[in-house]
Amino acid sequence: MAIMELINIMIAPKGMKLKIAPFGAVCVVLFTSPISPAAQKYNMFVSHICCAALGVIALAIFGPGWVARSVALATSVAFMIYSGSFHPPGARLPILFIDGPKFQHLQWRSSIFPRTVG
Repeated sequence: MAIMELINIMIAPKGMKLKIAPFGAVCVVLFTSPISPAAQKYNMFVSHICCAALGVIALAIFGPGWVARSVALATSVAFMIYSGSFHPPGARLPILFIDGPKFQHLQWRSSIFPRTVG
């Protein structure tokens, strides 16, 4: 987290941030139960990228609001069940994207940065 904060300070003048809210939850999962399925690298990577992409798609189809949040969360949970990539902090990403106007201008890039960097 200290390295992420240093990088965050360097890129802040460009209007970007490296940290997002689910990173705290990821740290809890990794450090408290490192052998659990939710802490596996595949689960974290796949759920973060795909759930964020589902948020982008839901916002594009339904616009901002409760319908987009509901559809994004439901499809994220269904995706994690179907793909076997169970990682609860990943399910927060579509809602974070739909509710966060700073992420909305990134569009599909929001599913890649800062999700994969963290």
